[in-house]
Amino acid sequence: MSMKRVGLSIMLLLCTILLLSACGGDSGNGSQTANGGNNGGNTTETPKEEQNEPPAQKSDINFYGKIVEFTSGEPMVAALQDKLKDKYNINGIQVDWANLEKVVKTGIASGKPADVYQFWPQQMTTFVENNQALDLTPYLEANDGEWLKTLNPALMEIGKYDGKYYNVPLSSNFSVMYINKNIFADAGIEVPDQWTWEEFMAAGKQIQEKTGVHPFAIGKDLQAWLYRNGLLSLAKTEDKLEDLAAGNIPANDPIYVKPLQNIKQIYDEKMWYPGEGAISTSRDEAQAAFYQGKAAMLGEVATNATSIVEGAGNFEVAVVLWPSMGTENAFLGGADGLFIPANVKNPDASVEVLKTYLSEDIQKIHAAEGYATANLNVEVSDPVITNVMQNAVYIYPKEITQLSPRLNDYIEKEAIPAYVLSGATDQEVEKQFEKFISDAKK
Repeated sequence: MSMKRVGLSIMLLLCTILLLSACGGDSGNGSQTANGGNNGGNTTETPKEEQNEPPAQKSDINFYGKIVEFTSGEPMVAALQDKLKDKYNINGIQVDWANLEKVVKTGIASGKPADVYQFWPQQMTTFVENNQALDLTPYLEANDGEWLKTLNPALMEIGKYDGKYYNVPLSSNFSVMYINKNIFADAGIEVPDQWTWEEFMAAGKQIQEKTGVHPFAIGKDLQAWLYRNGLLSLAKTEDKLEDLAAGNIPANDPIYVKPLQNIKQIYDEKMWYPGEGAISTSRDEAQAAFYQGKAAMLGEVATNATSIVEGAGNFEVAVVLWPSMGTENAFLGGADGLFIPANVKNPDASVEVLKTYLSEDIQKIHAAEGYATANLNVEVSDPVITNVMQNAVYIYPKEITQLSPRLNDYIEKEAIPAYVLSGATDQEVEKQFEKFISDAKK
């Protein structure tokens, strides 16, 4: 080979080496190498793939807990949405009370439930037994019970099943008596703190004699409370509350008939507004009679305390405990509360939303509107609401009505009209209870 050719070959080899070095080597400006590593330069340039990453997506939360019947309902949901706006898109859904259980069951069965549901703590049995409710105990007891300590212990017990918490309370709600203090004063009666059924009846007769006013009014939607509260009080007096709820008290026990006998006495003695036809009085008519001074007492829910006190206008209202038919007081009621379905897509997110909703900041809105919030850190200055909150200790959430829908319908809709108007006998009442309890236990 000639020297000329050798020289040419060497030159070609050198060019090839230089070309390869230029393609794969460091350009000297600190750029990223092909495998993503830094070449040791001082640049802080972000990799191309990171530059194109989209911003983190906010999670969607369906919050089935907007209670439009509460003046605080919509403002609380708005505050919740605002407080967590950087993390969640919260859809506040109005509670359909008439179809609530159906809505919840349908949502859970679909596999795509709401992230949080409004539901009554005292009626969670079905969801708990079917493993459809998330156990909230670990969240409540975390950090030495930090969250649990903010909530009313008596109300927390209502949503507790087999030692575990499945529902957390929003506020207490139960039956109370509202008293027109002016009429009581005119009749020479002191407003009681606690009273027996006998004292209630004696006050009613004195009101009739001194003022000519009907002593008591209650709407037909709520009149079953007369029976249910009487039954609970008598059972507590005999230490039979658990047995009553379980259907273990025999049907011939006088405990089932005694409340009906007392109710019939109110009706027969015209103490129940407006006398004839009292059993068919609507809730609005009962409230109107109370506001107009035609009835001295009104049976209603504790949740309505502020609106009823304000609605009275020209007279002062006192809120007192329901009279006890036994020597001990116990009455129906419980709490408005919330729970998280067990098959929710993101339990931790649901818990964060629920915890925020029940926090002091948001629950101040609830209290300011006159509701007895379950958050212990919220200061309540209204003496009426303070009184209502204190009386929540007498709530007993387990009732015989929970044994079966048919028994519940009998107590809610049939027992009082049948006994008071149609003349059903004590023996007929016993037979009804015997049948319903027996059927429920099959």
